[in-house]
Amino acid sequence: MTALDETTVAAPPALRRNRDFLLLWTGNWMQFFGSRMSSVCYPLLALQISGGSAAAVGLASAAAVLPQAVVQLPAGVLVDRWDRRAVMRWCAAGRFLALGAVGVALSLGVLGMELLLALISVEVSLAIVSSLAERAAVRTVVPGSQLPAALSQNEARGRIAGLLGGPAGTMLFTWTRWSPFLAATLGALVAAVNLRFIRADLSTGDRGPRRALHRDLADALRWLLGQPALRAMLPVVTVSTALLQVVMQGLVVILVKEQGLPEATLGLVLGISGCGGLLGALSGRWFMARLPLSVLLIGGLTLWAALMNAMAWARGPLQLGVLFALMNIIGAVFGVATAVYQVTVTPQELQGRVAALSGLVVALGTTAGAFCAGKLLEAYRGLLSLLVAAGLMAVTAAVAASIPAVRKARIPDAGRRGDPPATPSTPAPPPSPSTTPRTHS
Repeated sequence: MTALDETTVAAPPALRRNRDFLLLWTGNWMQFFGSRMSSVCYPLLALQISGGSAAAVGLASAAAVLPQAVVQLPAGVLVDRWDRRAVMRWCAAGRFLALGAVGVALSLGVLGMELLLALISVEVSLAIVSSLAERAAVRTVVPGSQLPAALSQNEARGRIAGLLGGPAGTMLFTWTRWSPFLAATLGALVAAVNLRFIRADLSTGDRGPRRALHRDLADALRWLLGQPALRAMLPVVTVSTALLQVVMQGLVVILVKEQGLPEATLGLVLGISGCGGLLGALSGRWFMARLPLSVLLIGGLTLWAALMNAMAWARGPLQLGVLFALMNIIGAVFGVATAVYQVTVTPQELQGRVAALSGLVVALGTTAGAFCAGKLLEAYRGLLSLLVAAGLMAVTAAVAASIPAVRKARIPDAGRRGDPPATPSTPAPPPSPSTTPRTHS
């Protein structure tokens, strides 16, 4: 099926009165907030345990990034095979134990690098599985007419958690090293309890005998490749994701190295830009009601190119922060729109695998872009690197505009449940500008 069944969920008068959605949203907000607190402390903890080794910080970062490539695909199959409520509850319980183990081992003075890296990998892997399950579950607990509002609130939730979780985590870490990790266990506990009271049926139905993992993935890949818009837009999304890495790393180079400003200045820029991302998430539904997906995509890429060009010539943290905030607004709006489109048109039994395949492609683009961005900035400094990236982004927008399947892409009318989608699916959205990869949203 490609649209919501009338029997899936009864449409409530307003999203704020949808009991199941509120339980899902609040539980996962607490969990995301805890994850932001813990993730910002992992590198600091690795630095402390290793006695100041920069290599240890790199290992901790790698342990948090590696599951993006390793776990995505099997997690997608798991989410489509098992009851999604059970998947999220087991993930919440696992994260409760992993985060608690970090805090307890640290308080007892027995936490070594090997154990820390293992616990980081486990916690991040469970977060990926839970995120895929929740994305699929949203379509079940809300009617189609409320999907734009629901996913806009989910995007805003991640933005708020990012804005508040980092400062809260570092503050707790400076007070008592183990406190942010034990505090994060509370979020996982709330998420697990909330799931117990959700009434909607989050099972995937009887899918028959279990098959080999690669066969289930092949079904999802075959479906994805059968969508003309997807085949055209996936490379566009991947390239634009890679080019955004030049902006993310360029901020550090321009502010700290080239303009000689204190490192704390970067926090000011990120704070301004984070507010822009939150504004974009909250306004995503408004833009979706007035502009087709093709305009949001092509126009967003064009505006990104213009803003990247302006950032190359900007001076001072305030100008860079405002420009970066505008990029975040555009990225958040585009992220909400593509998420609504993909969730709406993807068959319910393929939700997890489609999201996993798309997420893997985006993660690979981010990784490649981060590597190339470092080399580009090292060779050509901030100004020229941003100009090169802006030019390539403009070319990417022009290529997208020249493809008929992209120009015809439209978000199906989510209010008419039971209608078939008007256009094929799009890939997962590129991440909005940020300085750190987001493992869950």
